Amino acid sequence: MNIAIGRITAVVTSITIAATVAAQDAPAVNPTIDQPTVKVYLLAGQSNMEGKGAVNTLPWIGEDPKHGHLIEKIQNPDGSWKEGDDVWIDFLGRRGRLAVGYGSTGSSHGPLIGPEYGFGITIGAANDGPVLLVKAAWGGKDVANDFRGPTLGGADGPGEFYRRTIEHYKSTIAELGQRFPELAGRRTELAGIVWFQGWNDMVNKEKTAAYTANLAQMIRDLRIDLDAPDCPVVIGELGVDGNLAKGGMLVFRAAQAAVAEQPDLQGNVRFVRTAEYYDRIAHELYEQDVWKGPAKDRFYRIASDRPYHYLGSGKTQFLMGKAFADAMIEEWSTPLAQP
Repeated sequence: MNIAIGRITAVVTSITIAATVAAQDAPAVNPTIDQPTVKVYLLAGQSNMEGKGAVNTLPWIGEDPKHGHLIEKIQNPDGSWKEGDDVWIDFLGRRGRLAVGYGSTGSSHGPLIGPEYGFGITIGAANDGPVLLVKAAWGGKDVANDFRGPTLGGADGPGEFYRRTIEHYKSTIAELGQRFPELAGRRTELAGIVWFQGWNDMVNKEKTAAYTANLAQMIRDLRIDLDAPDCPVVIGELGVDGNLAKGGMLVFRAAQAAVAEQPDLQGNVRFVRTAEYYDRIAHELYEQDVWKGPAKDRFYRIASDRPYHYLGSGKTQFLMGKAFADAMIEEWSTPLAQP
């Protein structure tokens, strides 16, 4: 009996020693550093990036012949709207898990969304790890002055809202753990920038003529200031009036598209069309003044605002955001050839 006990004790001792040695030789595992990197996307622009799409118009997606199937991706069986799966957002201090309601505030039509909802739902599904959206948008701003980069600013420096965009992004990353405890200690990577803006430059011929040069330089400056020289950029088309737009709107769209054709930007800047998502049915109701007549519920079931805000259509805002995300995902899988 004593011999058997001695043998068992010896074996246990040997196992303990071996385990201790192995533990000492094994590389240290940091529970935060070894977790997936947080992919960060900067969403910037003016009022339509803020978001004017009424959440109560979102069910209209389900009646769309082409896009109706998408309703299942965003609506729960009880009619509520889904949140992003490990997708987070900071919109100038309004922060949390991605959900509806991160559009503009103060609407009489209830909570609003911008492109962030469709973008975040789509990009989150394509990422294995966490996603953070840093959204910086203010209504009524131009690239010529408000978002002017430091290079073109000269002695006057960058435009106020360029500077505020940089400050918002950097402070969000610096305070990641405080703002999002679920992401504390994680590494971050600026995985993409979405730029959706243009109205205040489009309505001025001089600003339209300078838009290509101004936005191209702003993108270069953003990449320098955010230390992300190869960061993919998506430029959203000013798609107001849809495919029936004419005159100055078409001239401006050409100026937007030309940014992605600059020799040094061709490889990872993409121009994404949005005109196809403009709601012609809502537009016709608006043109017929249904929105202010006795049958106004027909309009407000699917829209909530003026044409320059894409008629306040939640469907349009969601589809544009999804298109921006699809372009970003395509950039990962089939990057454009470098010039």
